[in-house]
Amino acid sequence: MESTQRIERLLTRRNAWFALGTLAVITACFAFALRNVRMDYDFEKFFPKNDPELDHYLAFRERFGHDNDFLLFGFERETGVFDRVLLTKVDTLAARLERLPRVIKVLSPTRMAEPVVTPLGVFETPYLRYADDSLLSTDSARIWNDPRMKDFFFSDDGGAMLIALNAEPGLSKEKCDALLKDVQRTLAECGLSDTRIVGRIVGQDHYIVKMVTETIFFISVSVLLLSLFLWLGFRSSYGVWVPIAVVGLAILWQVGLMTALGKPLGILTMLLPTILFVVGMSDVVHILECYLEEIRSGVPRIRAIAITYREVGLPTFLTAVTSGIGFATLGTASIQPLQEFGIYTAIGVLVAFLLAFTLLPALLVLIDPRRLLPKKDRGSPWDSRLPRLFRWTIHHRRRLLLGFAAISVLGAIGASRIKVNNYLLEDLPDNDPMKAGFLWFEDTFGGVRPFELEITVQDSSRSVWDLRVLREIERVQTHLDTVYEVDGIGSPVTVMYSLNKAFNGGDRSFYRLPEDSLDCARMAKRAKLLGRQMLSAVVSEDGRTARLTGRRVDEGGLVHKGKNEVLERFIAQHTDPQLVRFHQTGMAYLIDRNNATLSTQMVRGMGLAILFTALIMLWFFKDWRMVLVALLPNLVPLLFIAGVMGFIGIDLKVSTAIIFTISFGIAEDDTIHMLASLRHYLRQGRSPAYALKRTYLRTGKAVTVTTLMLLSGFLTLVFSDFASVYYMGVLITLTLAFAFVAELLLLPALVMLLMKKREQQ
Repeated sequence: MESTQRIERLLTRRNAWFALGTLAVITACFAFALRNVRMDYDFEKFFPKNDPELDHYLAFRERFGHDNDFLLFGFERETGVFDRVLLTKVDTLAARLERLPRVIKVLSPTRMAEPVVTPLGVFETPYLRYADDSLLSTDSARIWNDPRMKDFFFSDDGGAMLIALNAEPGLSKEKCDALLKDVQRTLAECGLSDTRIVGRIVGQDHYIVKMVTETIFFISVSVLLLSLFLWLGFRSSYGVWVPIAVVGLAILWQVGLMTALGKPLGILTMLLPTILFVVGMSDVVHILECYLEEIRSGVPRIRAIAITYREVGLPTFLTAVTSGIGFATLGTASIQPLQEFGIYTAIGVLVAFLLAFTLLPALLVLIDPRRLLPKKDRGSPWDSRLPRLFRWTIHHRRRLLLGFAAISVLGAIGASRIKVNNYLLEDLPDNDPMKAGFLWFEDTFGGVRPFELEITVQDSSRSVWDLRVLREIERVQTHLDTVYEVDGIGSPVTVMYSLNKAFNGGDRSFYRLPEDSLDCARMAKRAKLLGRQMLSAVVSEDGRTARLTGRRVDEGGLVHKGKNEVLERFIAQHTDPQLVRFHQTGMAYLIDRNNATLSTQMVRGMGLAILFTALIMLWFFKDWRMVLVALLPNLVPLLFIAGVMGFIGIDLKVSTAIIFTISFGIAEDDTIHMLASLRHYLRQGRSPAYALKRTYLRTGKAVTVTTLMLLSGFLTLVFSDFASVYYMGVLITLTLAFAFVAELLLLPALVMLLMKKREQQ
C-alpha cells in the first residue's frame, strides 16, 4: 500500500511534463547523431579475435597479398572468345582498368606474353596476337597447350574467358564504391556493359544496397502489422500510437547511440530495429492491459497507474533483464558482429524498459484514459475463448504433459541429425543477379572460391626452388588437382614448369619439373622472366616460404571439412615434414572453420542464458520447482524447432544457431508475466485454483496480444532476400508460436502438477 501511495505522489502533471521535456532533449541529441548513420558489410569482421589461425592468415596475407581484393570479369561468346573484335575490346578494357586509381594490376591474356629462352637471348611471344585473324587459331592451340594460361583464363569449351583486377588491399567502403563506379563507367565506354563481375568490392556494394532497402521495408511492415494488432487489441487510436511512440523512441535512441559511437549497421544489426520494435512492445502492452483493467473497474487514473506499476513493475523488470541476458550472451562469441548485435540489442531492450517506466507513465498521466478505451466496448474475442480453453486444459492436463514429453523426445532425435554447414553466398537467392553471376563463374571456370596453402621450407640449407622441395610440393599439388578439385593452380611448381618450358624453346613436353637439380637451380635464378609481380605473389623474397593458390567450386563447409581431413592425411603420409610443411589458410578456409566454432559458441551462449534465467527465477520464486515450471514451457519449443531443423535438413550455421538464444530470451517474458501474476494472487490469500484461473484469463489476454504482435513482427523477415534473415524469420516465428501454445497448455498443467504435490506434502 505504501509503495502505491509513493508512486501516486510521483505521478503529477508537473513531473510528467518535466519527464517529457527531458526525454525530448535526449531524443533530439540521438536524432542529430542519426545524420551519420551508415551501413557496412565487411566479411573480415566475422573472423574471431585472438584466433591463431587468423593471426597466421594475416601474416600470410602480409607476405603474399590479399586473396579477396580482386575483381573477376567474365566474357562469353557462343561462337567462342577467340574473336578479334571481342579481344580488342577486352584488351582496351584491361589497359584502361590498369590506369584507374587504386588498381595494382590487371591480368589479361591479351596483355601477357610467353618467354622463350634461346642462345640468342630471351624472346617473348604474345599469347594472343588478336590483330591478325589468321594467327588466332594458332595462338588458341598454343594456349590450350599451356595449362597455366588455359586453366586460369579460359573455360573448357573456349566459349568464355576472364581477366582479373587486383585492387589496393584494405580499401574503405567509400574507396571501394569509387573504384566500382570507375570500373562500371569503363565497361560502358568499352562496349562491355554486359560483362559479369564478381569480387568483394561488388559483393559489398550489392549487400549494403539490399540491407538499406530491407531495413526500411521491415520497419515499415512491422509498424503496419503492429498497428493492426494494437487496434484489434485496444480498438482506439490512442491505444495504437502510444505504444508505438514509446517503442519507436527506444529504437531511435538505440540506433542513435550506435551511430554516435561510430558503429555502422551490418547484416545482423540491421535487424535490431525490427527486433526491438516487437520485443519492446510486449512490456508496453502488459502495462496498458493492466492499467485499462483498473480503469474499467472504476479506479481513478493516478491510482490505476500506481497500482499497475506496483503489480507489473517487478515482472516487467525481470522480463527486460532476462531478455537482455539472452541477447547479451551473444557477446561471448568470438566475432565482432555477433558481439555487437548481442550487446546493443540487450542495451536496446533495457532502453525500451526505461522508456516504458518514464515516457509511458508520463503519457498516461496527461492522456484522458477514456481515449485509450474503445468507444464501443464489445468485449474482446478472447473473453469467451480463453475460459473454454482453460477448462479444456485443466481437464486434459495429463494427456498434455505426455504429449509435450513425446514432442521433446522427437525433437531430441531430430536435433541429433542437424549438420553444421555453410556456403559463401548462401545468403542470396539463386535468381539474384550477383548470385547468378557467381554461379556462372562456378560452372564456367571451375569455381571462384579461393584456395590458399602456405608452404614453409624447414631445412635451412634449402629454398623453395630446391628440386627435392619442388617434388614434395608437386605431390601435394597433384592431389589438389585430381582429388580436391582445385582449378587455376599457381605455385612454385607451376612457375618452374613454365621456366623449364621456356628454357627448352617453348616445347609443351617440357611443362614439368627439370630432371636435374643443377638445371633447376639455374632456372630459378631466371625466375623473374615470368614477371616480378607474379613471382612475389607466389614466393617470398628469402625463398623460404611460398603460396599455392587456386580456386574451386563452393560445395559447402561440410564437404570442405571432409576434403580437408583427406588432404591433411595425404600430406602426413606422403610428404616429409622435416623438409617442408603445408598449412591451409585463406578467407574461405577461415569462414568454414569459424562457422563450426561459432555454432558451438551459440549453443554455449544459450546455455548461459538458461542458467542466468534459472538463477533469477530462483531468487524471485524461492522455489526450485517453480524454476522448472518457468523453464520447461520455453525449453520444449527449442527442442521442437531443433527437431524440425534436423528432420527437414536445415543446417546449423550462425544465422540458425542464433535463433535459439533469441527465441528463449523473448519467449521467457510471457512466462514471467504469467507466473508473477499467479504469485500476486496467491499472496492475496486466494486459493491456488482461483489464482491460476484469474492469471490465465487476465494475463492470458495480454500474452495472446503480445504473441500475435511478436509473430507478425518476425514473420516479416521471411520476405528477406538474405537467406540468414529468412531462416531467422521462419524459425523464430515457429519457435514463438509453439512457445505460445506451451504457455497456454503446458504451463497450467505444470502449475497444477506442482500444486498437487504441495498439497500432498
